[in-house]
Amino acid sequence: MDDIGAWRSGETLELTLEELNKTIMEMRTKGYLTEALKLADQGLLLALESNNYAYVLDLYYQKILVHHSLGDTISIVSLIYDYEAICEKYGTSKDLMHYYLVMSLIYDLVGVREKTVEMTKKSIVYAQELQDVMMLVRCHNNLCYLEVEKGCTKEALRAGLLAREFNKTLYETQPDLAILQDIRINNNLADVYVLEGDFVTGKALLDGSLTSDIIPHHKREKVAALFGYGFLYEKQHKLEEAVPYYQQAIELAKSYGDKPITKKVMRLLLNVLYQLDWRDEIFDVQREYIDLSEQMSVDNLLQQVMNLDFKRQKEKLERKAHYDPLTGVLNRHFLDHELHEWLNAAKMTQSYVCITVLDIDHFKLFNDVHGHLFGDMVLQLLADGLKDFLRGEDVKIIRYGGDEFIVCIRHQQMEYIKALVKHTHAHLLTLTLEKNQQIYPLKVSMGACINDRINYHYKDLFEQADSCLYQAKDNGRASYVIYELS
Repeated sequence: MDDIGAWRSGETLELTLEELNKTIMEMRTKGYLTEALKLADQGLLLALESNNYAYVLDLYYQKILVHHSLGDTISIVSLIYDYEAICEKYGTSKDLMHYYLVMSLIYDLVGVREKTVEMTKKSIVYAQELQDVMMLVRCHNNLCYLEVEKGCTKEALRAGLLAREFNKTLYETQPDLAILQDIRINNNLADVYVLEGDFVTGKALLDGSLTSDIIPHHKREKVAALFGYGFLYEKQHKLEEAVPYYQQAIELAKSYGDKPITKKVMRLLLNVLYQLDWRDEIFDVQREYIDLSEQMSVDNLLQQVMNLDFKRQKEKLERKAHYDPLTGVLNRHFLDHELHEWLNAAKMTQSYVCITVLDIDHFKLFNDVHGHLFGDMVLQLLADGLKDFLRGEDVKIIRYGGDEFIVCIRHQQMEYIKALVKHTHAHLLTLTLEKNQQIYPLKVSMGACINDRINYHYKDLFEQADSCLYQAKDNGRASYVIYELS
């Protein structure tokens, strides 16, 4: 497994990455985090090199979960930018489910509770849609923890018991992971029972966690159990008995660098020490707490996360300005403000450029006979057909106005562009829309102009492509015409 380079055979690449992904998850489950991280780094390089974005996303997700288990918040935040960008471009429902879980972990680590709950619930929606039992266990258990933090014991108990039910199903397919999830669920439910005053049940659950055969390999889960004991004794007003458990939890969290958990338990320990009036201990812990707070302030994680959120909101606004709200493709803003740079980049790399103009045959008839809502659906069908077929190509899709669209294509080979135009048109003619049990095929005419790697003037290329579009109409519609500059 260590020699990734030995696995670089084209036919086995998919299988290799699948096995690698599975192995990393098994390592995480068994607590071999450093080894899992090393393997994830190697696998990510291989997946990126082969443009296998499905596994790129899986491996980013694996890396982030390993860093979370290690308490390395800075690495998580630094990874999220690239992870989010790739997820937005190539992500499936599964990847969005993972992404929202990751964002919930980040918001939890910096203490933004409302966003943590919001992201967790979004992940649950996808998990329910996909019937992903593992994620349903994890997300409902996270909700249990979040409701405990808010002091909402009934909601916490409901979420924790739901996680436990889903975990019974997980035992059938992934028993090792289900055992680890049981410890996590029991740690959270123990806090619920302690808050409710059922100290016997709470202690029994924590005893189960600390005596588990796998707990020595899972420091984060052991910290949670030790913290749970401290919480248990504190709520029973056995303050002196609470102190050593909080101290053990702090030392263990410090051993693997988990600053957020260390700070959280220190705050609880200080509360107990103040009640005991143990002044020397208060001074030592308080000094360490202040030092840790200053370190975390230097890390500036909250600000980084808030900047990330601001950047996301800004991009949403920019997207609204640059994209057509009905079809989701670019609007004329791209032609007016960004196409010039796009063409210059093509000129610098001596790529061929093709400007393609297309519209829907007899579109006015759709609107007149079936109404404008149906017409909107036809426009969306065309836009989605273009986006799906041209995914991964170096293209820009623009709604020019009404039912007219422009596709700008760059490539090093003219023949490739000609084939792409031909196959794109053929694909669009396979699309259909249904209304009142009647099928309506999409009919599209297309004109294209491919440059000569000398003329990169949009106006010249567009006028020729537009002329080709009218030729396609004259040829009986539902056809395409390509012109090559020479």
